[in-house]
Amino acid sequence: MDLGGAITYAQFQFLKREATLTHLTWQWQDFVEGLYLQLTNSADTSRTFAAIHMHENRLYIVEATVPKGAPEPGLFQQSMGFVNEDGSRIRYQTVYSNLFPAPPRARGIRDVTGGGRNLERGIR
Repeated sequence: MDLGGAITYAQFQFLKREATLTHLTWQWQDFVEGLYLQLTNSADTSRTFAAIHMHENRLYIVEATVPKGAPEPGLFQQSMGFVNEDGSRIRYQTVYSNLFPAPPRARGIRDVTGGGRNLERGIR
């Protein structure tokens, strides 16, 4: 129950804030399923953007807040990725859900951090 409800519990913690929910969607990052939320904070109308994922029984929460009128933190949100035990980036062939067996991993993933190295080595 703890693992199955972790994403929902994390989402509920955001919803309890003094803020208005403006966007809530199911989404994925590197094909790892999760939730994406956008909130307008009541105190100063700043905007909070959050993504919540569960991968290999670990909960990942990415959150960024920007002042009123500022653009959303797109680069920050898009920088999240998952790595294997060797530190190589992983991506699945289909959507990964923590509640089911993992699908096969994609091969030949390129490092998007600027190093340009091929991350195929170490990918199952």
